[in-house]
Amino acid sequence: MIKTQLASNNSLGIKKTRTDKRAKVITSIIAWLFALMFIALISFIIYASIPGFKYYGIINILFSGRFDLSKNQASVWLPTLITLLTTLLAILIAGPLGIKTSIFIKYRVPAKFQKPLRIAIELLADIPSVIFGLFAIQAIGKITTAIFGTGTNFSILTASFMLSFMILPTVVSLNLNALDGVSHDLLMGAMVLGITKTKAIYKICKKECRIGSTTGILMSISRAIGETMAVSMILQSQMYNNTFDSGFIQILTSGLRTLGALISANMFAESGGPALQGLLFAFGIIMFIMVLIFNAIATRITKKKSNKNNKWTRISKIINNFIYFIPNKLVILWENITYHSKISKADISQYVGTRITKNKFAHIYDYWKIFWEWFSILLSLVFLFWILENILIFGAYGLASNYASATAFSKDTTGQAFVNTILIILIAIGIGFPISLSIAIYLSEFAKEGKIKKTLLFFIDSLGATPSILFGMFGLIFFIQTLGLSNQGHAGKSLIAGILTIIIVILPTFIRTIQQALQSVPNELRTNSYALGAGKWETFRKVVLPIASQGIRTSIVLSIGRILAETAPLYLTSGLASSSSISLIYEGQTLTTRIYAQIYEANMTKANSIMYECAFITMILVLMIILIVNVVIPWYYRYKSKREKQRCDSAIQINKSHKTNTSLASNPKHSQYKTNFKNLIHYLKSLIYKQKYIYNIINHT
Repeated sequence: MIKTQLASNNSLGIKKTRTDKRAKVITSIIAWLFALMFIALISFIIYASIPGFKYYGIINILFSGRFDLSKNQASVWLPTLITLLTTLLAILIAGPLGIKTSIFIKYRVPAKFQKPLRIAIELLADIPSVIFGLFAIQAIGKITTAIFGTGTNFSILTASFMLSFMILPTVVSLNLNALDGVSHDLLMGAMVLGITKTKAIYKICKKECRIGSTTGILMSISRAIGETMAVSMILQSQMYNNTFDSGFIQILTSGLRTLGALISANMFAESGGPALQGLLFAFGIIMFIMVLIFNAIATRITKKKSNKNNKWTRISKIINNFIYFIPNKLVILWENITYHSKISKADISQYVGTRITKNKFAHIYDYWKIFWEWFSILLSLVFLFWILENILIFGAYGLASNYASATAFSKDTTGQAFVNTILIILIAIGIGFPISLSIAIYLSEFAKEGKIKKTLLFFIDSLGATPSILFGMFGLIFFIQTLGLSNQGHAGKSLIAGILTIIIVILPTFIRTIQQALQSVPNELRTNSYALGAGKWETFRKVVLPIASQGIRTSIVLSIGRILAETAPLYLTSGLASSSSISLIYEGQTLTTRIYAQIYEANMTKANSIMYECAFITMILVLMIILIVNVVIPWYYRYKSKREKQRCDSAIQINKSHKTNTSLASNPKHSQYKTNFKNLIHYLKSLIYKQKYIYNIINHT
């Protein structure tokens, strides 16, 4: 009997070991195929740039200062300077605005109101870029024209103001994460010593999270450099030579294109060819290198934050000292003017105490900081409600206009664009989710800490930092021009090419969010499961996956939002035109590419009506996604947790009643064994329900 049991246990253990090995092999193969895909993407783009370097010449591209394609002048530096100028203006607005907004949310707002404000900032981040472009043309451009006298809505100033609010959520969210990591004891300790709350926030808490703030700024710069479609809707000039010769003011009021806008506008130029496309691929590589540099610096600063004397921390301090040099000097000058003490500075404690209690102007600093915090949060919320009001009101007019086609599904209709969007979302999530889950499982459950895991994470993060226009360029050259995945072969476009491209776009974020959900499960649960004889795969399936299900569902919804917001990859692969019928091998518009296509429409009344109609539908979908992520999913898990708690309490009550009945009853021996067995089953069930309830509480927290 004992030998039979041991043999059964051994065979079960061997089976579990084999299952674990199969799971590890399968997930590792998928993970390394992803790494090969990243290498292939970069390799194809480099290969496609060779005709451009051959035709225009490396010296002409990299070592000249003139740009005029009609004269074969193709300096990369003029579009790059415009890109950096636009980014600099945007970050000068979004940086201080985002930091002040995050401080207000963290320290000025009661805890129950912090989540709604964070959701509002998240909503601003989820608005598709083409909707920002539409809003900039119709609203922001009029303001910049009135204030700066640019004479046109299509200027670098308009694009910079628009970009500042596009990158604002990145600054706010990363700075909030940094502030969340600052111990509350630092703030309270400073206030106990007599320092005002505002000074404690800015002198201690803000300096403590300096690295996080710098990381947010750098990541926002990368976001601004990589932005393409919204900027290309505003900046439509390529007269670099004449404008640069006219001076800096003329550059600011011009509509010179950035690198991304230049690529987007000329990819399908009739006067182009392999040489021009090769040049644009070369420009794409340079843009990718710039983004990668900023992301690499941000990553290094974040990873090395524990060492206060490393070079990356010193770089962070240099950046902060440069930005705040003049404001800090002005603060010191103000304090020297407003406070004169007869007490020697040698007696520090008495000097500081007297300065705090006697200085009549001490609270001006607090009022000044609080004023700018209120100004920042109100400006952010006003902008959010302004863009929502603009899109929803004019979108409603668009739905009621003569050009409305939301309920039609024939060629060149909004209804067909909506169906194409849903089709792309369903297929992309259906394919992308199992791939992302497999890679996340390998990284979280099977991959050991070391160079292999770091290499995979490097590929994932690098792909996540890639500007979306580069994904579209890869999809165009590989899925269309190489594989010919369209009804017109190598010269057409198709929905299937767009779907495959968009899968590559969402994979990095998809993998990372699922990985975070899996890693949020306490390791003690895995250890306990292994101790009970379960293998890694069985532990993942029965313990980790149920607990991480909320985070995984949230990642799916967020990926849907990412697909909904993308334009550049679909514009280059699925096209801007509409087909007579919906088919995966035909080209087709989505809601966002239909908005972008209207900039080529001669009838502006029709174009505005169609753009606002599509923007209205897209915005409703975005609001639904925000509602699902922040309300529906958390409510479902709270309800589920409550039900399990009730079942746990019920099982415990039944267990107590059975114990009472057993002690009072005088049953026969076999009946007593049966009753004790039932009591044991009920007791085990109560433990399971209680354990699940605790797991859900941990997960929800």
